[in-house]
This record gives sequence, structure tokens and C-alpha cells, in this order.
Amino acid sequence: MLSTSLLSALSFSAFACVAKAATPAYSIVEPTQGAVVSLDTATVIEWNTTESSSSKVSFYLETTDNSTDLYTIASKISNSGSISWSPPSSISAGTDYIVVLQPADSDTEYKSDAFTISASSNSTTYYPTEGEEIETGETAIVTWKVDSNVTSVSIYLMEGTDTSDLKNVSTITTDIANSGDVAFVLSTSIASGDDYLFAIVDTKDPSSVKYSSTFTIVNDSASKSSSSSSGSSSSSGTSSSSSSSSTTSSGSDSTSTSAGARALVSLQWLVGLFLVALLF
Repeated sequence: MLSTSLLSALSFSAFACVAKAATPAYSIVEPTQGAVVSLDTATVIEWNTTESSSSKVSFYLETTDNSTDLYTIASKISNSGSISWSPPSSISAGTDYIVVLQPADSDTEYKSDAFTISASSNSTTYYPTEGEEIETGETAIVTWKVDSNVTSVSIYLMEGTDTSDLKNVSTITTDIANSGDVAFVLSTSIASGDDYLFAIVDTKDPSSVKYSSTFTIVNDSASKSSSSSSGSSSSSGTSSSSSSSSTTSSGSDSTSTSAGARALVSLQWLVGLFLVALLF
């Protein structure tokens, strides 16, 4: 009969093997279920992996009901975890596309969730995306589609839900080359909100404006400042209490000094009377 320790060891080994087998070598996390990407527009494929970065992988575009490779996205590239690609205009728009990852040393395929390829983008910018969160005080980037007829642009942070009635909150940059992207840091004076967007304006024709998707600004500095002020107030209160205690202490010392002086005067009178009695 097998000993208890041996049985435990065998059980643990079996459990470890099952756990290891349950973790896939690759898992595509981008594009996500229902994501929308546009033709000829840069997007990202991202995956998790337990394999070495030196491993080689290939990516293909397929549909959920047809396993035939429609398009080779990348062939035998390094297992880096992410790549950028643009769906070519030769691909038809549709809602049932998937990305397939295939390791070079295996016939196993790893598939993404189904996503949509759109003929055109609803937004004139690539980033920030709809609902994206941007923190104040942190470096971020805005990217937009470049119009070859526009040589320079100015970018403004706007607030509002109607493009005909927007509030100009801040100037991001003015009169820069129309490169399609620029890095920036939002001021910590900007309040949190979920109705912000960027306006990309042609500097030579201010009436030509492109708007980004609506995104969210998160300002954590306000709460930090409030906490700091609260701490300062508590400190001031403590200082006031200390000052009050010092004042009380000073008052007590003054009272003690006055009592001592009166006692000394009384003693002097008694000594004087005693001397007079001796003389007479």
C-alpha cells in the first residue's frame, strides 16, 4: 500500500499538471469583443503569453464562420506581446472578424473575440478614444488623421456635449506642423469631467475644425490638496492648543510670582515689628 506522503505527492503533481495545462500559452486580449476598427487606420493587437519573447508567432485575419485566412497580418515575428496594424482597404466591412495567432513551432491556433471592421471612422482622431480617461499632470498624447492640404494646426481642449456650443477650457498647442500627433500634459487646475474633447483647428482656415471623441478627465490633485489642507488645519489647531497651554502656563507663573511677592512683604513687616519690640 502506498504511504500517505507518497499519495499526497502524487496528488499534488497531478494538480500541478492540470493547473499548468489550464493556462494557455497565448491569449489575445486586443481587439476585444465588439471592438470597432476602421480600414486603413492604425490599431493594436495585444496578447498575453507564457512563452519566451524569442518565440516566433504569426497572425491572420479570419471570420467566425470561415477558418480560411483572409489576410496575413504578420508572419513569424517575435513574441513581443503587441503589434500595430491597419486593416487594408481590400477587406470588406463586417462584424464577425477575428484575429488568429499561430506559434511557429505548433499547429495550435489561438483566436481573439469577434470584432467589427468599419469602412470609415466616426471620429476624426485616433486617440483619445470614446470614454478614455486622461489624468491631469500626466503625459498623454492626441493623434488625428492628417489632411495633406493642411500644413499646420492648433489644438484646444473643449468642454461640452454639443459642438455648436463648446467651452474653450485650455490651449494645448498652437501653430504646429500637422504631423498627426502631439504629446501634452493637462494642467491640474482642470476639473474632472466626462464631456471633454479636443478641437484640431487649421491655423490658416480657423473654420476648418476636427473634433476628437468625447473623453474623461480625472483630476486627483483636488482630493490630495484637500487632504493636505485638512492636515495643515489639524496642525494649526494643535499649535493653537499649544499656544493656549503656554499662555495658561504663563498666567500660572505670574500668579505664583505675585503671591510670592506678597509673602515677602509680609515677612519684612514682621521682622520690622520684631526689631522695634527689641529696641523698646
